[in-house]
Amino acid sequence: MKRMLFILCIIASITINESPAQDYPRIYGGNFHAFVDDVHETYDKGFIIAGYANVPLNFSRFIWIIKTDINGNVIWDKKIGDWIHEFWLSGSEVTIDNGLIFSGNTTKYGAGDPIFVKLDTCGNIEWCRGLSCPGDNYGTDVIALSDGTYIGMLAYYGEGDNYARISLIKLDQTGEPVWIQQLAQQDSLITNEEGEHLLLTSENNVLVSGRCAYNSMNAFYILTDTSGSQIWDLKWDSVTGICFQTTEHADGKLYSIGYSILPGTNNLPTMFKFDQSGNTLGSYLLMGDTISGGGRSISKYNDSTLIAGFTWSKDGNNWHSEVVVIDTLGNHIQRRFLLNEPDALDDIIVTNDGKILVVVSAMVNAYVDIYLWKFNANLEDDTLYTQPMTYDSLCPYEIQSDTMDLDCDLFVDINELPTREEYESTVKISPNPAEDWVALTLPDIVAAGKVEIAVYDVFGREVETGRGGDKEMGGQGEVPVNRMVVLDVSGYPLGMYVVVVTDRKGRRYTGKVIVN
Repeated sequence: MKRMLFILCIIASITINESPAQDYPRIYGGNFHAFVDDVHETYDKGFIIAGYANVPLNFSRFIWIIKTDINGNVIWDKKIGDWIHEFWLSGSEVTIDNGLIFSGNTTKYGAGDPIFVKLDTCGNIEWCRGLSCPGDNYGTDVIALSDGTYIGMLAYYGEGDNYARISLIKLDQTGEPVWIQQLAQQDSLITNEEGEHLLLTSENNVLVSGRCAYNSMNAFYILTDTSGSQIWDLKWDSVTGICFQTTEHADGKLYSIGYSILPGTNNLPTMFKFDQSGNTLGSYLLMGDTISGGGRSISKYNDSTLIAGFTWSKDGNNWHSEVVVIDTLGNHIQRRFLLNEPDALDDIIVTNDGKILVVVSAMVNAYVDIYLWKFNANLEDDTLYTQPMTYDSLCPYEIQSDTMDLDCDLFVDINELPTREEYESTVKISPNPAEDWVALTLPDIVAAGKVEIAVYDVFGREVETGRGGDKEMGGQGEVPVNRMVVLDVSGYPLGMYVVVVTDRKGRRYTGKVIVN
């Protein structure tokens, strides 16, 4: 009973601090420490703030999703957790159906398991997918693709060859994991790699930004296509440093922010610039070579400028956080002081009407709170909007603030997921088990043209090959547009068989079927 009263007191104390007299910053918090990861503009001109919070004394954490109106006033909020375990959010994105997907971690099922969670447009949990493996593991970021599927990033640690510090995972529209792909495995000189941020480029590739130990601690980037195939990696070994967010500018170049360390100096706020082929184009000290600090957030502003957030100090004691409009060479165009705190801005976005939204977690008083600013083009506090607006119109009912627990579908072992190569080489077979016929769905990478199909029993004996005909579309058939081939198995003895498809380029794809 005492524990229940304590928890009820904690819940009752959670408030969203707003002063009627204040404009910006908006401050969100309570009797806990609140941390923000992302801010997003929504279809109704409101905003989603995504983060998590630490509950004092009982050492639990909950995920915190806040929906605001155009002025940053809270409309509703969702707290996700059970007030016993730890729940983290470490990356989020608005989905094509105007919901929200986020990555994170929970201790509800073990020492720490990666999770990917989809909320619908009403803020309800649509699905939750968890992955388990030994040790403490994280879902570090996630992006939504145009076809409704998702690519998440994992950081998981352990012993042996089955563990990697950066991996990508593909999720289908329902959140089911499709494949997992380990990155940064080819170069044995790369160690201690960490992925911080995912970006979908204009060329429909996936960019991982982070750091690794190479010659020293270096900004580190990996580019893959959306199938997880690595295109290149970039180890910024000419500069010791770390990067966080990356944005693509109108010129097609990529701009990343973090910090660098020159000989005899502390961390220095730095912008890294490179092209989509992985060629370095320059690194720029945003506050010179004597002022310490670092940055976490950067965004394209207009066709000629970017906007970045960083923290800095002249003496290592007195710290300041700022948002700065810069050109593509890192020169300051406009600056706006925010707080006398050593907290770099967690996220910056530019809204559809050209306003700048900035969020940061900062401890100004007794607790860490989430701060939000909204600026106009002159980095002045944006004018408050007074006209009536309709929010959450896609939801058929009024959304209520509440607390929700997570009930995730967990895989026993993360290593049960197929690698990208295994997934792409697998022939999907249904129904399975089968009686009379099966449909073979060929991988997307099968070359168009003639294919040959061979079937083997469990002893490796060939049952048949070169099966043709319009209905079966076997050995000498053309690959149909839907990549589905029908195979007659009515004459097969009961048992398991291996189907091998060979395309015109000589590449082999396999699948297993049970005939009963």
